[in-house]
Amino acid sequence: MFYNLIGVLHTFQEIIRKIKRKEGGMRAKKQVFFAKGFSLVEVLMAIIILVLLVSTILIAYTNCFILIDTIKNINIATTAAQGMIEEMRTSIFGNIMDNYNGLNFVLNDIPESMGVVSVNNANPEFLEVTVSVCWKQRNRIIGEDTNLNGILDAGEDLNGNGIIDSVAQITTKMVNRK
Repeated sequence: MFYNLIGVLHTFQEIIRKIKRKEGGMRAKKQVFFAKGFSLVEVLMAIIILVLLVSTILIAYTNCFILIDTIKNINIATTAAQGMIEEMRTSIFGNIMDNYNGLNFVLNDIPESMGVVSVNNANPEFLEVTVSVCWKQRNRIIGEDTNLNGILDAGEDLNGNGIIDSVAQITTKMVNRK
C-alpha cells in the first residue's frame, strides 16, 4: 500500500514537470532542474491520505474491543441461563411453576445484570420455560429490562409478548414424565 502511495506521488510529480516544460524558455529548464523533490501540495495530500488510513484502522481496532466485551458477556449470560434451566430439570416437575416462575437472579461475573425466569403453564403437563438475562454495558442496556429490576414495567415489552426478552435468552419445553 505504501508503494502505491509513492507511485501516486511520482505520477503527480511527473504531471507537474510536464506542465512546467510547456511554459518554455530558460526559466522552465531551471524549474525542471530544481524540481527533484516533492511539492508542498504532494506532501499534504500524502499526509491527508495517511491520516485517513490510520484513523480508519484505529476506529476498527477500538470497535473490535467493544465487540469482544459484548461477546464475552453474551457467553456468560447464556451459560447462566443454561445453568438455571439445568437446575430446573433436576427439580420436581410439580414444583417448577411455584419455585421458578418470576424468579430473578444476578450474575456475579457481570456487575449490573439481572436474570429472569418465566414459566408458561397453559398446559399443566407441558411447561414452556424462558430464561432471559439483561445487563448494562457501556451505558447501554442489553435486553428489554431497562431498569434491571427483573419486572416487566410499562414500556419495556417492545415486542408485546409479555416476557422480558434479551439476546441472552433460552426457551425450552418441559414435560411431566411421571
